[in-house]
Amino acid sequence: MPEYYLDIETTGLDPKKDKIITIQYQRLGMLSGRSEGDLHILRSWDSSEKDILELFLPIFEGGGPFSFVAIGVNIPFMYSFIVERARIHGLDAPDPLYLFGRKPYLDIKPVLVLMNKGSFKGASLDRFMELSYRGEDIPRMYFEERYDRIIECIKEEADKFQKLYRHLKERAPSLVIAKGLVQTTLD
Repeated sequence: MPEYYLDIETTGLDPKKDKIITIQYQRLGMLSGRSEGDLHILRSWDSSEKDILELFLPIFEGGGPFSFVAIGVNIPFMYSFIVERARIHGLDAPDPLYLFGRKPYLDIKPVLVLMNKGSFKGASLDRFMELSYRGEDIPRMYFEERYDRIIECIKEEADKFQKLYRHLKERAPSLVIAKGLVQTTLD
């Protein structure tokens, strides 16, 4: 099962009216969580939103449900955008039942919520990984045509996400389930 870091940048939070600016993905090692290839950044400003969706969807869907296992933060948000924006452009959109029922993904958003003392508010990657920007800065940069800065932010986020993901992969095996309780093997 090939794992892929997946993220998108958008002009806002409503997939019916806001657009996908970029789609970025990178193959990760299943055991290590380390990058095993280049970070691919599909940019709408180089062509169009429709074009980047047309490029991405065959990679994402080709080969069956286990050929691209998405790893990221807030995967349902990304999936809803991809589906809605594909439909708007008349593309063969992925079936949501397939995406959420048969196609595996790993979303670390719940881990961030736990790291944030159970609170959803503030449970974001930029809070825990000290990014040099906030997610809401990207649309502004896009409208200001600061595309080089967006690319820098995307690369920074991909790098820091992978560091966190590797850390979680290294630490998670130390948890064991014993009689319904989670205990560390250090106890």
